[in-house]
Amino acid sequence: MLYSLKTNDVSAYQGDKNALYDYVGAISPDSAVIIDALADTATGIIEKYIGTPLGKRPIRLVISRGEAEVNDGYFRSWQQSGSTFSGGMNGNVNQWIEFPTPDIDSIQSVTVGSWQSTNKIQLVENQDFIMDYDSANPRMMFSYPLFIQDYFYKYKNIIIDYVGGIYDVNGQVPLPIDTAIKYLTKNMFDQRGGQQTNYFDNGYKFLLANYKTPAIAGGRT
Repeated sequence: MLYSLKTNDVSAYQGDKNALYDYVGAISPDSAVIIDALADTATGIIEKYIGTPLGKRPIRLVISRGEAEVNDGYFRSWQQSGSTFSGGMNGNVNQWIEFPTPDIDSIQSVTVGSWQSTNKIQLVENQDFIMDYDSANPRMMFSYPLFIQDYFYKYKNIIIDYVGGIYDVNGQVPLPIDTAIKYLTKNMFDQRGGQQTNYFDNGYKFLLANYKTPAIAGGRT
C-alpha cells in the first residue's frame, strides 16, 4: 500500500525564545531573526524525521494501491497475513489501519475513492468504521467484512482527514524534542555560510527515539 501524510503547513517553533537565544549563545540582537528562522527550519526537519506533525493541526492521510498490488499473488499474501488482522466489529474480523500520529483529537472525514466513479463514498464513524484512540498509535477498523476484497477490486484510495499531533499548538513542547530543536538550531547557526556538514547526528536520534513513528508494515510513505 502507498501511504501519504499531508498537512497545510509545518509547525513553527513553540518553545521559549529567550532560552533558545541563550542556548545558541548569540550576543547580537540582530541575530534573533536568523535564529527564529533556523528554529522553525529545525522544527520542520525534526517533524519530518519523526514522521508525524508536532503541533496538533488538520492532517490528511491517503492510503492507495501501489503498482505491486495489481498482482493477485501479492494481494493474497497481504490479505492472509495473520499479523495484519487483530480485531473484530459486530462479529467480523477485519484489518486495523494504524495512524502514524500518536495523539488524535477527532476524525473529521473518511472517504473512499472508486475506480468505477469519480464520486467519493463518505463513511460514518461507529457505523462503517470504529476508532481505537487508546492504543499507542490510534487505529481504525472497518465494519464491512468484505471491505478488503472490495477495496482491492473496486476502490483506489481511502482519504482520512483528522486533527492530531504530538502536542497542542501553543502548548508545552516535550523537553527531548525542544532540546533537539535547540541543538540543531545552534549547529546550523554556528556553521552558517561554512562548509556543509551532517547536522543530524546520533544525539538527535537518541533524543527523539521515543517519538519516532515506526514504519507502517508493508507500506511505503
